[in-house]
Amino acid sequence: MSSFREGITYPPIRTGLILLLLAFLMSLAASYNVLREDVRTGVWGPGTHSIGDEIEVSGEVVSISLEISSDNASVRVIADGVENTYTLSGSSERLELSSPPSVLVENGEVSYSYAVKWVEYPYSYLGFLAFFIMIVGSVIAFRGYLSFMESLKEKATAKKRGEKNEGSKL
Repeated sequence: MSSFREGITYPPIRTGLILLLLAFLMSLAASYNVLREDVRTGVWGPGTHSIGDEIEVSGEVVSISLEISSDNASVRVIADGVENTYTLSGSSERLELSSPPSVLVENGEVSYSYAVKWVEYPYSYLGFLAFFIMIVGSVIAFRGYLSFMESLKEKATAKKRGEKNEGSKL
């Protein structure tokens, strides 16, 4: 058991293990995610409008919630390859979407409010650094292991040589 304790405290092995632990902690930090949300409101006149042009999403879109209302308007919403037509006369429609839609206002003015939610990984750049540190730590630990095993072999050889010399002196 003392060989194990000596091995763990052997400087190159200890350095390699510390680097591997650091790389593991950095990779955990890189996987930290944050849910972001941006809400926009306004009025659309006749024409085609795209949601998400004003918002820069730097991650995976989780959901898009669109609420449209008007006193008298006809609206086509194209999302996920499906086109839906809504006739709004003093009413409102709430749509839950998974991708940014294209909205075509055929006539009238439409008040809108949409919220985009996405997942962002603010520390993702640490993943590359953690990978590099993991490679370096593995190489240092492995070379330290080989060096430690060589020193154990030399100690065992010296011990046998010492016992052989004592046996021949008697």
